[in-house]
Amino acid sequence: ADTIQLISNSLRSGLSLLQAMDLVSKEGAPPISEEFARVVREVGLGISPQEALQHLVERVKSDDLELMVTAILVQYELGGNLARILDTISNTIRERVRLKGQIRTLTAQQRLAGYMLAGLPVFLAGVLSLLQPRYLAQLFEPGPWILLPIAATVMVVFGFFVIGRIVNIEV
Repeated sequence: ADTIQLISNSLRSGLSLLQAMDLVSKEGAPPISEEFARVVREVGLGISPQEALQHLVERVKSDDLELMVTAILVQYELGGNLARILDTISNTIRERVRLKGQIRTLTAQQRLAGYMLAGLPVFLAGVLSLLQPRYLAQLFEPGPWILLPIAATVMVVFGFFVIGRIVNIEV
C-alpha cells in the first residue's frame, strides 16, 4: 500500500508513471524496489511499459499488485486520473489488512479452543498411561476395540481441521 501511495503521490506531483516507478526503485524497500527497478530496466531495453508490468505480475504473485497493474493497464487504454485510482486501491489494501488483523484478533479464542480440544485427548491418554497403564493398554490388545483409538485419532484430526477452516475467514 505504501508503494502504491508513493506512485500516486509522484504522479500527482507531475512525474510520469515510469519516473514514479524509478523513484520507487530508488526510494522503496526491497524486494518491491528491486522488482520496480527491473520494470524500469525492461522499459529502457525497449519493452513497452504495459508488457513490463505484465512481467512484474507474472514474477510476483500478489493479488494487490495484480490489482494495481490492472488499474494501470486499464488507465493506459481508457485514460483517467491514475493517481486517484491508485489512492483508492491503496486505501482498499490498507482496509483489507486492518480487517484481517481484526478478524485474527476476534478468532484467537476460537483458535486456542480448537488447539486445546485437539490436544486434550492426547493429554488425557498420557495422564491415563502414567496413572493406570493397564487401563489404556486394554485398548491396544487384539480385538474389535483396537479400532477405537484409530477412530478417535481420525475424529480428532478431522475436528482440528474443521475448526481451523471455521476460524480461517477470508477477506
